[in-house]
Amino acid sequence: MDFKLLINLSLVLLLLGLPSRSFAGRDLNLVATNYPPFYADSLPEQGGVAQVVKEAFKRQGYNASVKFYPFARAALLVKTGQADGIIGLWYRKEREQWAHYSAPIQAVQIVFYKRKDNPLRFSQLSELKPFTIGIGRGYANPPEIAATGLTTEEGNSDEMNLKKLFLKRIDLVLIGHNLAQYLIKKNQSEYADTFEQVGDPIATEVFHLGVSLAITDQSTLIDEFNKGLESMGQDGRLEAILSQYPQIQSAVDPIEKIRTQAHP
Repeated sequence: MDFKLLINLSLVLLLLGLPSRSFAGRDLNLVATNYPPFYADSLPEQGGVAQVVKEAFKRQGYNASVKFYPFARAALLVKTGQADGIIGLWYRKEREQWAHYSAPIQAVQIVFYKRKDNPLRFSQLSELKPFTIGIGRGYANPPEIAATGLTTEEGNSDEMNLKKLFLKRIDLVLIGHNLAQYLIKKNQSEYADTFEQVGDPIATEVFHLGVSLAITDQSTLIDEFNKGLESMGQDGRLEAILSQYPQIQSAVDPIEKIRTQAHP
């Protein structure tokens, strides 16, 4: 087959909406915020969730790469179309103004951690009003936190918040269960037998891929990603990757099912 005939065939297939090797996909520039053990620039394969995203796209003919930024910067890159999408986006209705959400990838339970030498206990969130809670800067925190009027203090990272808790500068940290376990293990020499979870999970969040609404092929990318993700679920590959992240039992429905809005 000569070159001219190949070009003509590719154009015909494109017009018919059929796949062609020449138009099978493109290089994708994705962003994320370090959130180990699920995804981080220092992890093998950049973490399991990042691995899932890249593999799902690869199955559909796309080559995806991931760069890591603080969340506010990553979100801005997606909003302006400088990045094609963001990994690990939790659902909030207002984010639908700049991101097209994929199918769910992985759930994570959000919990409170405290120092073991602090006798703090609670049965209702309102009982935490006298205390200062460390939260991540720019994170979509459970709306109950703001609705209850709790005192919060932002940190640039979850690791920084744990350090502040260690130094007794704050009373509690709001953090993902798996993330807390990872950070404590990472700093075991310093944090050994220092922290513990208090209370039941306050929320269940779900990681999604959020594709920028500022790019022209956003609907196509979401469809292609969802197809790749579905195929990974069908052949067991998804479970093989994500089974490394044990979950804890929670009676709280995922926030995305409640379809509520985040509070500042």
